[in-house]
Amino acid sequence: MKNLIVCFTAFFVLLILNSCNEKRDTTFKKFDVGTKYLIDLPNTYSKTNETTWQAGEHTYFNISMGEIGNSDLKTELNEHLTLRNTKDLFENSELIRTEEFEKSGFKGVISFYEEDLKKQGVGIVTLTSYGVFAIVRNNREQFTINSMALSDNNFAQIAKSIKSIEMKEKTLNIPFANKFNKNEAIEDGYQVFQKERFMVKCNKEIKLDRLRIQQMKQNGMNDNSRPFHVYDNGTDYNINVSSFDKVLAGQTEQEIIDFNKNDLDYYQAKFDEMSIKNNRGKYKKFDAVYYENTQNGRTTKAVFFHHKMKSYMLQVTDDNNVEKKFQEFIKTFEII
Repeated sequence: MKNLIVCFTAFFVLLILNSCNEKRDTTFKKFDVGTKYLIDLPNTYSKTNETTWQAGEHTYFNISMGEIGNSDLKTELNEHLTLRNTKDLFENSELIRTEEFEKSGFKGVISFYEEDLKKQGVGIVTLTSYGVFAIVRNNREQFTINSMALSDNNFAQIAKSIKSIEMKEKTLNIPFANKFNKNEAIEDGYQVFQKERFMVKCNKEIKLDRLRIQQMKQNGMNDNSRPFHVYDNGTDYNINVSSFDKVLAGQTEQEIIDFNKNDLDYYQAKFDEMSIKNNRGKYKKFDAVYYENTQNGRTTKAVFFHHKMKSYMLQVTDDNNVEKKFQEFIKTFEII
């Protein structure tokens, strides 16, 4: 019992010291986020790895960069919070407030939470922690931010840090014509999938094939693929996007090129083994494998290629005019 009291006392002292320190004027320091961005963080934070800064055992700031999601910012944030594994560490999470901001080409939504943090010591000690979670994006990337501290005084500091994200000067001189305009693309008849970085035209809405994802997981397959599908008047249209970000992280440009070439070689060899008609060629500017197969009177034509750290498969299946429908479909596909 004495040890437990000592443990509680130590944590209360930590809370008091933390609160007193944060009432002082806070100075900020600039840190790199990746190679293209900067962020201002309180100078008490030090970088522990490429995505995380800490200011004590229970005070941290984590930021990860990824592709822009298909949903609005609030929906993206809610989905992120839902995916958080709170079973073992956090409980009794209470939303304090949510705020939105837009500044210098960035816009975001920030949520502030009070949570119980269970600390393993002499028994289980529960502390009140304060979490800040945000989704921020510009027209290129999306940032997911997780932060925690033992004082709600940290809210204002972290909100200021989140709003300070900016591009480095050398990356700002980009011709306006290179910027993707989603509204113009939609007006031109494209369906836009920003998270997967592509757009395409089709008479019916192409949707994420959640049933196929579930089947893939049940079969123990990797979750790096995003399959899309629509059935339009007897014709099946399929697009599959696979991400190799985790596999290729830290690789040189040449190593990525070699990986992509070897993957095409592998698939072409597999098609040969299965006696599936295929040939190597170009799809637009990309090296690609085209293949064709007929089953039960329905013919499938497809093209498979890589771009940077992703592979793309475009496929059309029908019992007539497959070549024409396939060419019309893949002609409209664009990477954004």
